Amino acid sequence: MKKDDYPALYQSASDLSQGAQNAFYRAFLSHMSLLAAASAISVANSPVPDVAILQALVLIGALACATYLFLVRPDRHWYSGRAVAESIKTITWRYITKSEPFNNSDEMDRHDFVLKLKAIVEQNKDVAGLLTTHLDGVQISPEMDRLRQASAVDRLGYYKVHRIVDQQNWYAAKASTNKRLVNRYFIALIVTIGMAIIFSIAKVRFPTVQFWPTDFFVTVAAALLSWIQAKRFQELSASYALAAHEISLIRQQASHSMSDEQLSNFVGDAENAFSREHTQWIARKDK
Repeated sequence: MKKDDYPALYQSASDLSQGAQNAFYRAFLSHMSLLAAASAISVANSPVPDVAILQALVLIGALACATYLFLVRPDRHWYSGRAVAESIKTITWRYITKSEPFNNSDEMDRHDFVLKLKAIVEQNKDVAGLLTTHLDGVQISPEMDRLRQASAVDRLGYYKVHRIVDQQNWYAAKASTNKRLVNRYFIALIVTIGMAIIFSIAKVRFPTVQFWPTDFFVTVAAALLSWIQAKRFQELSASYALAAHEISLIRQQASHSMSDEQLSNFVGDAENAFSREHTQWIARKDK
């Protein structure tokens, strides 16, 4: 199902999360880059006043980035927005497949679905005022109603391909990407620290040389380590790999036809499994 077919609140929460994530990483990378630049200017150790002024301006920029990260906390909006979006996605798939609690009459379920949306928003009041996009959208799209009217066999087939397989592929790809990135950044960290060590030893061997970029490489190493910790490559790789394996087991259960009641129970179990990852976003939000 396309993003435009999900409830407007989902689209707004997803936009909020993506925007806050981009803002967090821009500010974080700018902060570390400016510190590295200030360190590089120190290596030059120029007596020219303009150089000192430039370094001061660079450090002011780094301070501004750090203040923004501390006061605005875009990471919280990122996690909160994602938690809201995934909660809405879960009840959307339950509605589409006529799964509990949306396995009653269409009129009753439409009413209950809207109430569920309201409850999700009320439980996340810290971001409710930030959901400012897609204000003219609908909460129950024609595509959602169309899929809901399909037979149990068709609903199961659609759910398997567009929810289960889609989630499995996403988690598998993310696990592979994070594993690859953690190895690359670790190698870069080792090389950078190695350069700092080499220049430190060289400084002892050649004490008359005035300029050494040791401090610059130390700052870059600290920046790389902070980036690795911020991105949590290793933790996410393990978490995503475990989720992909769990979803593969769920996928296997969808290989045979089901009645409406069986489909309701199956989707309920599957969505509960998906929700384990969603609760991690909520936990990160409160840190």
